[in-house]
Amino acid sequence: MSTAIPLISIVTPSFNQAEYLEACIESVLGQGYARMEYIVFDGGSSDSSRAVIEKHAPRLAHWASEKDRGQANAVNKGWARACGEILGWLNSDDQLAPGALEHVAHALRSNPTTAMIYGDIREIDAHGRLLHLKHMAGFDVRSLLLGKNMGQPGVFITRRAYQALGGLDEQLHYALDFDYFLRAWLAFPAREMVYSESVLALSRLWGGTKSTQAASRFGEEYRLVLDRTFAQADLDPQLKELRQASYARAVDFRQARLHFESRRAGEGWRWLVRAARREPQPVEKLRMLWFGARYLLGLHVPAAKD
Repeated sequence: MSTAIPLISIVTPSFNQAEYLEACIESVLGQGYARMEYIVFDGGSSDSSRAVIEKHAPRLAHWASEKDRGQANAVNKGWARACGEILGWLNSDDQLAPGALEHVAHALRSNPTTAMIYGDIREIDAHGRLLHLKHMAGFDVRSLLLGKNMGQPGVFITRRAYQALGGLDEQLHYALDFDYFLRAWLAFPAREMVYSESVLALSRLWGGTKSTQAASRFGEEYRLVLDRTFAQADLDPQLKELRQASYARAVDFRQARLHFESRRAGEGWRWLVRAARREPQPVEKLRMLWFGARYLLGLHVPAAKD
């Protein structure tokens, strides 16, 4: 096990989320981790985001508030400037959990050849109240293909992985993390994807997230990513067998959930029926239909962030 303390670089892309930005920044600066650089790229917000960033500017490695080409572009600019052995990105409405960076550093020291480090996620509401604890133990590429969100704020990549994969696809605005994590799982052996048995981040679910603002766009981009993935000639045959279930769960059922949670029941039912028809596993069909039944019965349907 290496005893060296790795430099960790965190990038926050931000745009008009001043209400949550300060908590995000303070969650990073309050880590108490010895070797960290923090970069914030704001997309030229019209709210008070710039003032929040300027308040903390002396402790930032770099920041800018300028028009960009979207979230992926902001993260890519930050990663290109970063010097860390470990890279992460934290959206401005999310937070790092206390002690997260120490856990991430420990994972790298214990597994020097790792490509990616990921951990559990606390999902919180707009007021910071706990909604759900998302356990990531046992996650693998099959989980990702079958529609399980990896929990982006709790995922960190090593410089070796970044050099192999490059940055985020700037043509994507809704499936950028899905695409990047899928590329990583397909590029590196599963033994190099290290699970940290700790809560690494808090993911905020609220009405301003992209998943509720533009539910219809998610399906288009997730389908595009799956099209590219299943078109790969060298894709593992066992993964190719997941194609039908993958489209049913990662595209159709995801769309159904997002529309229901955005109170668009008509579109929700259309996508739900499509998902159930396409889904090859009877148990999963029932799970999908039970989701719709809960909505009809007026039971609480928890929000989902993608």
